[in-house]
Amino acid sequence: MPVLAALRDRLGDGALEGRKLAVVVHLEAKTACLVLALQEAGAHVVAAGSNPLSTQDAVCAALVERGIEVHARHGVSQDEFTADLLAVAETGPELVIDDGLELTRRTAEHRPDLYERLQGVSEETTTGVARLRALEAEGRLPFPAIAANDAKCKHMFDNPYGTGQTTLTALLALTNVLAAGREFCIVGYGWVGKGLARAADGLGGRVTVVELDPVRALTAHMDGYRVASLADALPDADVVITATGLIEAIGADAFAYLKDGALLANAGHHDREIDVPALAAEADEVIDARPKVKTYVLGNRRVHVLVDGALVNIAGGDGNPIEIMDLSFSVQALSAHLLASGGVPAGLNRFPDELDDLIARTKLATLGIELDDPTAAQLKFRASWAV
Repeated sequence: MPVLAALRDRLGDGALEGRKLAVVVHLEAKTACLVLALQEAGAHVVAAGSNPLSTQDAVCAALVERGIEVHARHGVSQDEFTADLLAVAETGPELVIDDGLELTRRTAEHRPDLYERLQGVSEETTTGVARLRALEAEGRLPFPAIAANDAKCKHMFDNPYGTGQTTLTALLALTNVLAAGREFCIVGYGWVGKGLARAADGLGGRVTVVELDPVRALTAHMDGYRVASLADALPDADVVITATGLIEAIGADAFAYLKDGALLANAGHHDREIDVPALAAEADEVIDARPKVKTYVLGNRRVHVLVDGALVNIAGGDGNPIEIMDLSFSVQALSAHLLASGGVPAGLNRFPDELDDLIARTKLATLGIELDDPTAAQLKFRASWAV
């Protein structure tokens, strides 16, 4: 991770020295790089996974060998997952790097005394930022929080390029189907949905987008994709990928529209974007068709669900490429450093533009790309209304 490495001096200026920091992100190798960079900067780091199906036990063991306290195991139940996160809360972190607000919201619910002591949270996902906004609207955000997800160097690269590529990579690897000529239904056309549509189209698929937001729906139309309601899109879909950040994007009412042999995969944060329990309750039989692929028999139709509706690129693959996570985790590291340095007001805050620019320029430098500076005339024109 050359960008994160290049920021070593900035992170190690003493602001993080001795601070108690919890990192709750999908626990795989790239996350370990972030954890170790924060440890090198002097923080006392405790780590946990943000989803038990994406946790890699070998990575957890490697972090423990390097002196990191870890509370995470692959494949645990939801109750055990919550217990692991509350064990992290019990260590008394001052700062939190969160994913989906999984640690922060559980601390607020189960240990409000520890929640009130938090001094800052940096959030990785669209879902988590929405939860922070909900807490703020209820007057329950007494500490500063940074919407790391909304940083340009996160959502403009991680979501469309990283998740777009790796979702299709995982889906094809798990099923061994051919993408070319297949009908893809992308549910949600945010930054992730845009990447999914572009990746599916690039592989020769035909793409239909389902979207609730009228501006995003119009954007999908202008980008050249068919836009339809769920009821009109699903009967033709060979592959359905959810990317909404909400629950029940494919709910019980949608199952009747699915064709025989349809593949269902999730690229959004929630395991609940596809209502797998409702599908199981409706099915006549559930078959383990392939590793991490279950087939639900609904009368004379078969519906295939990948990794039980969890994030398919992480639970069914290795997640986003390291070049992408170098950007996203540089955002998170600088967010934690900013919170540790003080001066960030309580409530939800934007990631500063100057830090976004720092990350982008650092990445360009690692690629050997230099930018021109604006001329004096251009600076004068930019600063004046009368020129």
